Amino acid sequence: MINVVSGLLVVAVSVLIAVTGLTLVQRLVPLRLRKEHNDVAGFIYAVLGVIYAVLIALVVIAVWEDFAAARDTVEREASELDDVFRLAHSLPEPEGRQLQELARSYARVVVDEEWALMAQARTSPRAWELLDEMTLHFENVEVRTKAEQVRYGEALARMEELADARNARLVEAGEGIPTVLWGVLVVGGILVVGFAYLFGLENTLVHNLMVGALALLISSVLFTIGVLEYPFSGDVRVSPEAFELVLERMERSKLSEL
Repeated sequence: MINVVSGLLVVAVSVLIAVTGLTLVQRLVPLRLRKEHNDVAGFIYAVLGVIYAVLIALVVIAVWEDFAAARDTVEREASELDDVFRLAHSLPEPEGRQLQELARSYARVVVDEEWALMAQARTSPRAWELLDEMTLHFENVEVRTKAEQVRYGEALARMEELADARNARLVEAGEGIPTVLWGVLVVGGILVVGFAYLFGLENTLVHNLMVGALALLISSVLFTIGVLEYPFSGDVRVSPEAFELVLERMERSKLSEL
């Protein structure tokens, strides 16, 4: 989990280290020696830069898609819960009323308790208990008319979708980039920045600015990847707004039996 303050600090330190390293190379390796290999180094650097750019772009796209998918999963779970609440209104008593109460309690537990736990890749036992209780109440529903059978079938389908969405959300909360891929990204960034030391430029200030800008860009992108890696933790994360809206609707709904 990476927060904004620590991430900005890492970016600043990365730029400082990159420029310091270049300054040492400029002092230790004569400019004439570095200029002799500019053409060959330029060709190799172009290949290295393209490979790294493609790799880091793919990772950025992947983490953003995972982040967006997690947000969609939350909205889908909240929507399914709202459907269960609405459909439970037309189910026979007392199960219908009890299902509405359980749906309301589930939304409240997810918002107040489980959301904070997901930042630690944990879940709420109480939320699991409420989901199990809802399932058991569905099994106890006795439908008598065709209309009730239709409503019961729709509610049961929404209940199954709710359970699937919950499982997907909890899996997404704990999924991150493999350690080996992080290693490739970091080592690749160091190689790309370090390779720029080999070029010989008459103007050392311009060379420093170029390397500093390169280090700033790469470290910023890596910071962005780190921020988006876990969609339910850190300063940039998926909010429980969808559940909060559904809970507010439940509290004000005229369909509530409470």
